[in-house]
Amino acid sequence: MNHWKHIYIIIFLAVGFSSMAQDIHFSQFYNMPVQLNPSLTGHIEGTYRANIIYRNQWSSIESGGVYSTPGASFDMNFKFNPESRNSLGAGIAFLNDQTGDGDFTNQYILASVAYHMSLDKKEKMYISLGVQGGYISKRLNTSNLIFADQFDSFGNPTNTTTETFQNTDVSGGDIRAGVTLSGYPSKKMNYKIGFSYNHFLRLKEEFISSNVDNRLPGRLGFFAQGDFKTNNPKLSIMPEILFMNQAKVNEINLTTNLGFDITPDFGLIFGAGYRVADAPIANLGFTFKGAKLMASYDVNVSKLTPASNAQGGFEISLGYIGRFKKGVKPELPCLRFN
Repeated sequence: MNHWKHIYIIIFLAVGFSSMAQDIHFSQFYNMPVQLNPSLTGHIEGTYRANIIYRNQWSSIESGGVYSTPGASFDMNFKFNPESRNSLGAGIAFLNDQTGDGDFTNQYILASVAYHMSLDKKEKMYISLGVQGGYISKRLNTSNLIFADQFDSFGNPTNTTTETFQNTDVSGGDIRAGVTLSGYPSKKMNYKIGFSYNHFLRLKEEFISSNVDNRLPGRLGFFAQGDFKTNNPKLSIMPEILFMNQAKVNEINLTTNLGFDITPDFGLIFGAGYRVADAPIANLGFTFKGAKLMASYDVNVSKLTPASNAQGGFEISLGYIGRFKKGVKPELPCLRFN
C-alpha cells in the first residue's frame, strides 16, 4: 500500500473519531436480527437460527477495503411450559470492523435474552422484550500510519513522527435493550415494529489526551418490517425501515424486497433500498428451504465519497433457520424471510 493510501486511511480514521466512532451498520440490517434489536433474539419460525454477514467498502483505495466488517450470530427459541403461548429467546453475536490493514479494529461480543409474550389467545400479536450485554474492544495500530510531520521536502515519508497516543487499546462492557411488537392479522400479512437503545454504559473512547468527554454515545433505534402477500400467492412484498440516532446524527434506511416462490422449497429475492443522503442499494438473493443467501451493493453518493472510482460497498449474508425434532410448539411466528 503506497503512502497516499495511508493518508486516505488517516482521513477516514479522523472522520470516525470526530463523529465519536459511530456504530457499525449494515445495508442488510434485517439479516442480522440479533444485532438489530435484542428483543428479536429467538423470534424465530423454528427453534434455532444462524446468521453470518460480511461487508467490504471502498476496495479500490485499499485491496482489502477501507472498511471490512464480518459478523455472525446464533440464537434459539425455548419453551419451558408446553401449555404456555409464551417463549424465551437466547443468543450471541460477534462483530469485527476493520479499517484498512487493521489500522483500527472495533470488536463486539454480545449475549442476549428475550421474552416473547402473546397478547391474545389466538396468538395474533406478540410483545417481545430483550436485553443484551457484552464486551467492546477498540484497537489502534499506529505502526502502519503515516503522519504529516513524517514527510520531507520532497514529499517522502522518511521522518520520525512526534505524534503520541495516550493508549492504543480501549475496552469495556456494553448493555443494550429493546422492545418489539409483532402482529399476524392474517396468513397474507404480518409485521414487526421495534425500538432499541444501545450503550447504556457509554464506554470511554480516548486514544489522545483531550478535554473532551470522549464517550461512546448512546444510540436510539427504530425499525419496522412487513411481509405482505399479493394476489399472486407466489409473490410477497417486504418493506423494511430503519431509523437510528447517535451523536446528533440521524441515519434512515428504506428498503423494499420482493420474494418470488419458484417452487415450494426455492425462491428468489430482489429489491432495492436507499440510505438517505448516502447510498442507493441493490439487493439480490435466493431462499432454499430454511436457508437464505443474499448480496447487496451500495453506490455511495455522499460527500464522504473519496473518489469517483471508490463508491462501492459490497455486502453478502447467509442465514439458516432450523428445527429440532422436539422443537418449540407452537413455534413463534416471524417474517417469512427473516
